[in-house]
Amino acid sequence: MYFAARPASTTWEQLPLPGSAAGCCWAWFKPPTAPDCVVLRLPEQTFPPGHEVPPVTARQLLQAAGIDPGHVTGWTVYGTPVDVRGLAAVLDLPIPPLAAAAEPEICVYAAGLPPRPAANVLPPAASGGELSHVFDQIDTDWTLSLLLEKHLVLLRKQLSGMLTRVTTLDRDLSPEERMHGDRQAKNDWQEARRWLKDSAAKLVRYIKEHDTGETSNAGKREWFHSTYDQIVLPRRPVDNLLQIQRNFESHRKRLQILQTNMTTALQFAGSDGERRAQQVLERVARSVRDSRAKARGRRENEPIRKKHLD
Repeated sequence: MYFAARPASTTWEQLPLPGSAAGCCWAWFKPPTAPDCVVLRLPEQTFPPGHEVPPVTARQLLQAAGIDPGHVTGWTVYGTPVDVRGLAAVLDLPIPPLAAAAEPEICVYAAGLPPRPAANVLPPAASGGELSHVFDQIDTDWTLSLLLEKHLVLLRKQLSGMLTRVTTLDRDLSPEERMHGDRQAKNDWQEARRWLKDSAAKLVRYIKEHDTGETSNAGKREWFHSTYDQIVLPRRPVDNLLQIQRNFESHRKRLQILQTNMTTALQFAGSDGERRAQQVLERVARSVRDSRAKARGRRENEPIRKKHLD
């Protein structure tokens, strides 16, 4: 579907990447603050540590989003603006890996879209039906936000438990494990520890975002509560009702993004962190058990050998 024909997203959408080993990317079309923009994210596995970068290019991202390169008016990669005048020269170059502590979004702005409404207030002649519709939209967004908050609390507990497990796993091999583990197992363990550290960093990031972001007082949560109780619940008309509705909608979308990020971090830590580390440790443990069994067999056979020599 062409970008101009796409409706605004209500959650992250998965888009196939044509001709890319990465397979897909995530997209949020036309956020409220930038209706001429699509926000793109590449999957975590696109840039695995110690591996070659798959050839995900700007052209593939534009094709996935349905944007003609000639309609691009702005472009930022991980928060860094790109001069669109030179876009043609970099269309087929690989997107660089995400740097540490950088924002993971790639934002593309496109021209040729319907004009954005400039008014933040309802027209003076707004009917009761129009007001009721706006209040109903706020009601829906707020109800969904409260449900999302409950799910986020459960996710936060799961992330905390996973963080404890991956932190516990991230350890040096014991002297016995180092002695009996082969070189490949030791190399694999160092690689697994890098994945554990990466998993822990993501878990900490989204635990902190949950504790200090949209679901906390720092994220204007109290404002939403009081606005809902004082304006929306009693259906009290105010001049900036449309802006209030947009604020509630944006709040709900940010919670959905946080939910997606927390779920992805949990899955990443479980599959690429905890499970990978446990598999390597189990291989090392088998080597230790085999060495112990051989040593025990030698001790048991020693008296027989001595008796035979005597």
